[in-house]
Amino acid sequence: MAGVDHLVADGIVDSTEMGVLGWSAGGHWSNWILTHTNRFKAISTGAGVFNWISMYGESDTQRVRQWYLGDKLYFDDMDNWWKQSPIAYIKNAKTPTMIHVVEGDPRVPRPQSEELHMALERLGVPTEFLVYPGATHGIPDPRNQLLKSTAEMAWMNYWVRHSGKKFAWHDVLQTLDQSRDTTARVSLTP
Repeated sequence: MAGVDHLVADGIVDSTEMGVLGWSAGGHWSNWILTHTNRFKAISTGAGVFNWISMYGESDTQRVRQWYLGDKLYFDDMDNWWKQSPIAYIKNAKTPTMIHVVEGDPRVPRPQSEELHMALERLGVPTEFLVYPGATHGIPDPRNQLLKSTAEMAWMNYWVRHSGKKFAWHDVLQTLDQSRDTTARVSLTP
């Protein structure tokens, strides 16, 4: 946040039009930002941890998780693991949040995103949740990568820039269909 403050103070960033995007570690930080400040107008988070305690049993990288949280297992230091989890501060969340995850992600499995989405819905925070097919930590299909980017742009345009209409999946998918129609006419052969 000190870096953001510096950019705002230097006039590089407009403090009234800030959004957050992150995937993996960036998703962890996006979830933390969501529960610790309301200075951003919208968030798009992907494959981010929401609850470090449940994450330990879900992920394929337990040893790294343990090291990251002080080298003790969660049942030996429950308070520390809980305090490092965005779920512990979820009642602070107010920022409209789009959530992305790959169905079979072994690093940050889908339940982390589901926990976040359910909590935001219950709190009345605007949220959208998209699950991509695959079994990797990133979105494997180029069309779904485009879908994510298009959805994020629509989300940020509405919530951050106050332009365009309210986010709707129908509109995003229509944009993708138009993109496919255009690219289908382009020849990639020399």
